[in-house]
Amino acid sequence: MRAVILAAGYGTRFECDLKNDSTGCYTHLMGVPKPLLPIGQKPLISHWMEIFEGVPGITSIVVVVNGLHKNKYDEWSRSLERRVTIINEGSQCNEERSGAISCMQIGVQEYTEDVLFVAGDTLLKEDFSLQLMRSKFNSLKKLHDECCLIVSAPVLEENVSKHGIIEVDDNCCVTGFIEKPLPTETQSRLQSPCIYMMSGASIHHIQTFLKEREDQPLHTRDATGLFVADLIKRIPVYAYHIEGRYDVGGLQSYIQCHEDFLKKCQ
Repeated sequence: MRAVILAAGYGTRFECDLKNDSTGCYTHLMGVPKPLLPIGQKPLISHWMEIFEGVPGITSIVVVVNGLHKNKYDEWSRSLERRVTIINEGSQCNEERSGAISCMQIGVQEYTEDVLFVAGDTLLKEDFSLQLMRSKFNSLKKLHDECCLIVSAPVLEENVSKHGIIEVDDNCCVTGFIEKPLPTETQSRLQSPCIYMMSGASIHHIQTFLKEREDQPLHTRDATGLFVADLIKRIPVYAYHIEGRYDVGGLQSYIQCHEDFLKKCQ
């Protein structure tokens, strides 16, 4: 299995929060891409490296970055014991970005085995086990050659309209995806952060998705949830439930995540 970390975003909301922060305590984070933000005692992305080390079946790691921040990732990767491939998606600013789903394809390239996709601004709580998730995924592959297993986590009522919401049946099969709905539009209170396991036989659907939308605006092929919404119409997609996640989107969510991990270190 290959692990692909999507790290080509520009963190525009986070940068805006930093500029508007009156305390001045976080100015040192200006210009730092979110996956490289210090969480506890190491960069956010390094926590994923530690998780990958506990799963022997992960044979390669790819990080898809933008051109503006590539040098920062090159410097980070030189401190690692394990080889990581850094791939530049080519943009130099947010307006030029290729979009998250294109970055998924860039991370895969000609690879034909199973792939784990991870959003570079997300961390999970202590109940998460990548090894257990992979075991569940392997069981599903015995039933469906083409399949996908995505993480699901509870979302508070007041935050439903801030996330992509998935609907699942009694067998944990994903039956619907709604991008940032009103709470009245769905009874589901499950969000789906971008942590997806895809079988090698299903990877070609990324290329198909992008091909069908190549002449459409970026917003139709940017957020990874849009791909999930399309994928559930093509192959079995299942949900792997966890108790919570950290979404390092803005300054306040970053502070909470950082403080929680500092407490764990102590």
